[in-house]
Amino acid sequence: MVFETIPAIPLLLLMQQATEVHLVRVTTDEGEVQIWLAATSREEAVDRVLDEIPEGWAASIVQRQLAAEHVLTLNMRLGEVRRHQLS
Repeated sequence: MVFETIPAIPLLLLMQQATEVHLVRVTTDEGEVQIWLAATSREEAVDRVLDEIPEGWAASIVQRQLAAEHVLTLNMRLGEVRRHQLS
């Protein structure tokens, strides 16, 4: 049996709670608008969302910033991307 060693630093980063979350507007090929959340740097947010959505859909950053207390309540991990479910 062969065990691969996983670098400790990247693994720890994945476990960290995000301190910044960016809003990304997604438009489906039917014209539906969705809001996605990206716990990444602002520069990476659109690319990370594009990796998750079907080809042909469009994504753009929303200029509005989330307040720090809202980011904490989302409980997202560093690098996580997910569709915002409206309640």
